[in-house]
Amino acid sequence: MAAKTDVGLVRDNNEDNFQVAADLASGTMRWVNNEVCSLGEKGALLVVADGMGGMNAGEVASGLAIETVKEYFAPQNITTEVMKNRFSIEKFMNSAIIAADERIKQEGKEHPESRGMGTTIVIAWILEGKLYVSWCGDSRAYIYNPQVGLHQITKDHSYVQSLVDKGAISREDAFDFPDSNIITRSLGDSGNKAKPESLFKPYELCDQDIVLLCTDGLCGMIRDNEIEHVLRNNEHDMNSCVDGLIQAACDAEGSDNITVCLCQILQGGNVCNPDVFAETEALLNGPVRMQTKDIYEEDDTGSASNKKKIIIAAVCVLVLCVAGGVYYYFMKKDNPVSPQNKIESVDQPGNTSSSDNPDGEVQPDHSGSDSPAEETGKKDQGSEEKPAPTQGDEKKKDQQQGGDAVDEMKEAAANMASTPKDSNPSEQEESELTPQGQIGQQQEKQSEGSPEIQIGDEVRFKKKTYRVENFHKNGDLNYIVVRYKVKRNDAYEKLSHYFETDIQILQGLNNDKDLKSDEMILVPIPIDKIEKL
Repeated sequence: MAAKTDVGLVRDNNEDNFQVAADLASGTMRWVNNEVCSLGEKGALLVVADGMGGMNAGEVASGLAIETVKEYFAPQNITTEVMKNRFSIEKFMNSAIIAADERIKQEGKEHPESRGMGTTIVIAWILEGKLYVSWCGDSRAYIYNPQVGLHQITKDHSYVQSLVDKGAISREDAFDFPDSNIITRSLGDSGNKAKPESLFKPYELCDQDIVLLCTDGLCGMIRDNEIEHVLRNNEHDMNSCVDGLIQAACDAEGSDNITVCLCQILQGGNVCNPDVFAETEALLNGPVRMQTKDIYEEDDTGSASNKKKIIIAAVCVLVLCVAGGVYYYFMKKDNPVSPQNKIESVDQPGNTSSSDNPDGEVQPDHSGSDSPAEETGKKDQGSEEKPAPTQGDEKKKDQQQGGDAVDEMKEAAANMASTPKDSNPSEQEESELTPQGQIGQQQEKQSEGSPEIQIGDEVRFKKKTYRVENFHKNGDLNYIVVRYKVKRNDAYEKLSHYFETDIQILQGLNNDKDLKSDEMILVPIPIDKIEKL
């Protein structure tokens, strides 16, 4: 066994606390790093707590939690009734967590200066060859084995994990996602009673297993594959493992307190079976990630409802188009228009339309003739009667009329798909795009005379450097789109003034969501206001 805590590189005080007991039956909560010992009849214990509150005494909250657990796991309290089965064991562990929560809240009432303090907690009890784990918050428990690598066995009670559960982000994206420090359960929360969670079933320990408990000062600084790398390189020396993990977290950033507890099973365990982690991995990975989903605005129900409405609307439009085409065809067939009486449409006087003259005949110029009514009268007076059509002429006429109907249906379909003659197709397409869709318009949208800028370029605005993420066009105005980290007291109106941009475009690019401190948002900057580096 081995356990250590470190303040890290940024904070002035350490709000973490932990406790290890190599043998609960001995009546003393003690251990020695790298000491080899036999498992007693009441098992071994590892506990980690990550305090919160800063000036409001986070270290007090985590200390109270550890003290409460130590009192609960005194030898006289670990009776045969408690160890009877997994349900009684987990009930006992969860009761210890709830008692710690009540004690922290009572401390806050008695000492107003520490009101608002809280802590996470994770408890691992190794008993009769099995591992029982209960936790509340985002402090974690892992299992490492040389044959199968590292596996997380607890599920964080955090905002980011809830997004993974909904399929809004992937488990891989969660590590770098903003607001990773927001937890959804903790001890000392004045608005909620502690809700501890236990493993869906106890873990059967195997030879060479290493049980790892840690605060997010470790798993929030380095990824799981980096943790595994340190364990694999030091798997025969638990003290070196702890030192290596703390050093890796400090090398990464070291912005939080770091606490690590380890216990290796040397012999007496089962044979390692990789399949035992499949169910846990599925729970941690969440459902398949949904595409085009706004994690701040939509939920699963709303997304499914919108898709259903779109499909219904598309089917209705298709049915109407088919019905209209069939109606038009039969109406045209029942009421044919004679080519001789067809009035030619012209764009300008003296010019004829070739589409209305399939035979290629030159049409007369009516620009200087009488009005259509007078001309018709003249034709009626001086025209001769035409001979009656023969049966062959009738057949030819029907074929010509059928061809005309097909041609006109094709022309109507083409006209429906084409853009208006007087409009610019690219501008019309832009007008139909949402602000998010307009982001996709890139360098060709820039105005003449603007610097040649591409996505990924670095630009300067008010002596600060930004990376170009995309482009945006609004009428004659061109913008670059950059990412900006929200600061405390930022508001859309304040940001639009600072970046000299349109507040409606700024709100549209971010779906008008509420701004949260340290969150990344999209900001448009007028392209003529920036300087390319």
